[in-house]
Amino acid sequence: MSFVDAALSTICGAYNQLIGTRDVPVRAPGTPAELWEIQQRAVARRTDISDHLTALFTEALAAHPKLIVELGVRGGESTFAFERAAGLSGAYLLSVDIEDCGVPCSYAKWSFVKRDDVAFADEFAGWCVSHNLSPLIDVLFIDTSHLYEHTREELRVWLPFLAPRGRIILHDTNLTKIYRRADRSLGVGWNNQRGVIRALEELLGEKFNERRDFMTVVQGWTIRHRALCGGLTVLERR
Repeated sequence: MSFVDAALSTICGAYNQLIGTRDVPVRAPGTPAELWEIQQRAVARRTDISDHLTALFTEALAAHPKLIVELGVRGGESTFAFERAAGLSGAYLLSVDIEDCGVPCSYAKWSFVKRDDVAFADEFAGWCVSHNLSPLIDVLFIDTSHLYEHTREELRVWLPFLAPRGRIILHDTNLTKIYRRADRSLGVGWNNQRGVIRALEELLGEKFNERRDFMTVVQGWTIRHRALCGGLTVLERR
């Protein structure tokens, strides 16, 4: 970590202490146990994806998935949400990361592949055959390097596997040096030169203002974007 990043981290930490901890959620009547677990996890520790855990779960569940593919694992926050959506749907969950993340996941229909995700795309169809799966992805989550060239390649090689009514979820579509969460707390990010959202703009031939929440329809996709916490963008085929 550079001196500047260390200083920013200290400043954000002091500010977050000043505004206090998040309110503990109250479990609404009828809330499924899986959703309640995710809501509790989202407030237990502030991360760069904590604001989006519930959205990952609900978006995946709404897709009625048979196969969820997660590109990028790290600490397993997104895996936690997708595991519960997969369990309720009976879906298979495949997680891919270039590092051996060591994420604990007890879900019986889960696999982890340590591989560069762009390179693994060439092997994906064969991998599906060996696991008795159809190579059609209902939910594709991309949360890897956040670099423009890499994201562009990910979209190019993985989009052909998306099911006719599939969804793509991209994290860090509003990546900035300092990002804000819904509870007003701050986190330290980095300037990726709009890498993820720029790759998406190139794919769709459209310009977006990722600094604001929006919903739009472009080239047969319904696009929902939330600007907070690094940004989360969902593309749903119409």
